[in-house]
Amino acid sequence: MAAAAASDPPNSSLEATLRESIARLAEAEKMGLQENENSSIIEAVDQDYIQGISKPPYANTALADPFDEKIARKWVDEVIMKFPRGPPADCHRRPLAKIAIKNVSITYGSDDATFRVRVYVPAAEDMQSVPSRPALIMYHGGGWIHGYPEVDEGKAIVINVDYRLAPEHKFPLPLNDCYQAVQWTLDHAQEYGIDTARIAIWGCSAGGNLAAAVALRDAEEHEESRIRHVNLVVPATCHPQLYPMTLKADESSSNKFGAGLGTAAAAILIGKYAGDKSLNPHVSVLSADIPTNHPPVHITVAGRDFLRDEGIAYSLRIRDAGIDSQLDVVPGVPHGLLFPPTTHVARQFFRNQVRILDYALNSL
Repeated sequence: MAAAAASDPPNSSLEATLRESIARLAEAEKMGLQENENSSIIEAVDQDYIQGISKPPYANTALADPFDEKIARKWVDEVIMKFPRGPPADCHRRPLAKIAIKNVSITYGSDDATFRVRVYVPAAEDMQSVPSRPALIMYHGGGWIHGYPEVDEGKAIVINVDYRLAPEHKFPLPLNDCYQAVQWTLDHAQEYGIDTARIAIWGCSAGGNLAAAVALRDAEEHEESRIRHVNLVVPATCHPQLYPMTLKADESSSNKFGAGLGTAAAAILIGKYAGDKSLNPHVSVLSADIPTNHPPVHITVAGRDFLRDEGIAYSLRIRDAGIDSQLDVVPGVPHGLLFPPTTHVARQFFRNQVRILDYALNSL
């Protein structure tokens, strides 16, 4: 009976109720109305973030319907893609003379599956001075149903994966695309001057789930993982049906934020992505056995994100398997901590990411 619950189609009346409730809660969160004088230092609202997201062009731009992929994709096109692009970390990294951006279509498998990657290539003169460089493969967020690689565009990006989206392309197809991107990077390493011993993967939200699954699969299928570092930002790691008791507690993030709606929303989105396979360990990665050859992992969670405790639990699971695991908790902000990119918290996040990736890919 329990397994069947994960495969049931989303209830339309539940979705409608969630749409209305999430819209009200998003507005309350934006205005800081969920502040509680008994909040812990991790959960106390970051006022600079609230001020930033309450000003143009970010004010009143919340996604009206997170469950309708057509509305969500239109929102990305008409709202997110028009936000100022930053990039906020430029002044905190070594300058790069020029970067060329290439759009590459990748076709693979017996069914000729096709997806796109954006490859950020240093100028020829810079490549001559540094002929071999690390590769960073990025998987964008968007609840598995929307998003473009351009959303995560920034100077630190090497390869950004435009994986196929659900619900048109259900699990494992988006994961297959993300996994194939690793093989494509290895196959084209010489062409782009990539050091194959220094490949990292990075994913945010649903992209964090995909990155975690790619790392698991790669460790399972290879005696030595081909991935040097895994970086997960506010990742979704588990269908709520498989939550351990600690994630079901009254004080858990899934119950404290979104007035308990977080788990229902997460279940609907995971269902759109994976359907009756939502409990598969390559979807609900928190339930997976962690291979001993799994690469090191860095996880960032947001203090007011309903997914916060999922990320913490996954970090602990990686650690308890004997794998190098580092956890950052960003206090006072919700799931969308990266927008606006001008807030103190977003700027510090990108500074930290530059340092983390530089150490992971350039240290011995």
